[in-house]
Amino acid sequence: MRRSLTLSAAVVALTLLIPSTLVGWGHEGHEIVASLAQTRLTENAKNGIRSLIGDASLASISNWADDVRPDRDETYNWHFVDIPKNASGFSDERDCFLLNSRHKGAATDHQNCVVDRIELFKKVLSDTNASRDDRIEALKFLVHFVGDVHQPMHAIGEAAGGNGVAVTQFGSTECGRHSCNLHGAWDTGLIEHTGMARDAYVAHLEKLISDEHLTASGNPEDWANESHRDAQSAWLPDGAQLDESYYQKEIKVVDRRLALAGLRLAAVLNEAFAHMQHKDSHAASYLMER
Repeated sequence: MRRSLTLSAAVVALTLLIPSTLVGWGHEGHEIVASLAQTRLTENAKNGIRSLIGDASLASISNWADDVRPDRDETYNWHFVDIPKNASGFSDERDCFLLNSRHKGAATDHQNCVVDRIELFKKVLSDTNASRDDRIEALKFLVHFVGDVHQPMHAIGEAAGGNGVAVTQFGSTECGRHSCNLHGAWDTGLIEHTGMARDAYVAHLEKLISDEHLTASGNPEDWANESHRDAQSAWLPDGAQLDESYYQKEIKVVDRRLALAGLRLAAVLNEAFAHMQHKDSHAASYLMER
């Protein structure tokens, strides 16, 4: 999530060219989080979401925030929070005002990280006086950013969140068209190594949630601090081997982060729509009638 690319003329071409390290959790990971959240929405939230995006699923919009980044440079830093590797945790003043960032708007954006952006977009989504377009954008950003903040390498600043840490991943130094690195391994490599397709992975996480009695808790700052601690524990030196031993240890962390992201995304959306029953239910009914 840390490197800019030249805008491709077509989304398909762009998808083929983007290195795996740019896509938090990868497309499949974000869809897994969204699918877990979808089944936990209240009726208010379902109606409110339907009033904004019709019958589209949360999974279908879960990667929109990545897709628009080439056109929306000001959103670049919103996907992560660069907490220093040796820090004890998140600091809003230190980690969300990136005066020296080269990306658009950084000099005036005091909410330039994923923690603050989740809070901001939840407020927009909750605001029935905001424009429908703004609320749709807020929903799309939230679905993506709650996933992003649970990816450990999105909460550590060292080596651009691990993008600068070269690894040999399961015996190979090449991951697709690009050299393997630690961030990319956490985005996609560890998930892909499970061999599970999206629906099977969702079922696997549903069992984990049930077996471990996982529930939604905390706030975006808490979630970033959890991810930061996991990143500290999972960190590898440049040139390290990412092997089966590392996989067996860290895939449990991946699973728990994805599961918690899904639970917490549902909670965020349920809270955002909790007070909107009359207005958004009416809008949803109107859309269905049309």
